[in-house]
Amino acid sequence: MVLKKQFTNALDRLRLLFEEQITVMTLAENLEVFSKENFLSEMQERRFHTAVFFEDQKWWRFDIGELEPVPVGPEDLLEASTPILTAFRGLLKKRRFFIKDESGELAFIITRTDLDKIPMRICIFGMISTFETFLKELVRASINDWQESLSQNRLHQAEKLFAWKMERGEDIDLIQCIQFGDLGSIFSKKQRFKNFEPGFSRDDWVDMMNAIGKLRDALAHSQLNLGFTWEEIDGIILFIRRIIDKGDIDFVK
Repeated sequence: MVLKKQFTNALDRLRLLFEEQITVMTLAENLEVFSKENFLSEMQERRFHTAVFFEDQKWWRFDIGELEPVPVGPEDLLEASTPILTAFRGLLKKRRFFIKDESGELAFIITRTDLDKIPMRICIFGMISTFETFLKELVRASINDWQESLSQNRLHQAEKLFAWKMERGEDIDLIQCIQFGDLGSIFSKKQRFKNFEPGFSRDDWVDMMNAIGKLRDALAHSQLNLGFTWEEIDGIILFIRRIIDKGDIDFVK
């Protein structure tokens, strides 16, 4: 199976947007700089977990739980151009990073708390939507009898939506009207998911697709609690990337 070049180009542009073009600066906060004499009291008063001060021509940092301040090192820094999803993976291992301004001075900070902000949610939702678009194109290109994988009710719902959109003059096909959960069913049928994940069982596939659908719904409804840990969300993003990265798949219908 070969996906149309114009589709793969459009998919690449979507991935470029969500994986590279939205940077860590959309999450970062201005860095509060204290003095060596008052950083502890300022931390306590403001309930900060980290403090930074400049002393003896060096930047120093102090994190709650440490015995004394230490110089800021390369491992504490991120470039301002770092993509959000790259910073996200870093924040799974380290709770905060600093970012320099154009003059080379420490000016910004990003912590794990910042992951709850809108730009991060946009990136996650964008990756899920890109994945959904990719799966629909696979169905369109490879599975001629995909309707047989859906219940009569689910197929009827898609047909109703398709008819409504056609009445409005939209340029659309029936596949664009199926829901995310329907895609899970289509690729579960005949264990088509084995083309993506040979080691997956049917339960593995269903659980993952249900998790992605649940996360997608939580993001779409702006729920404060997404229902997943950041580590679980990272696993979902890696799963999505892994499947899309396979590109053209020797698809078993």
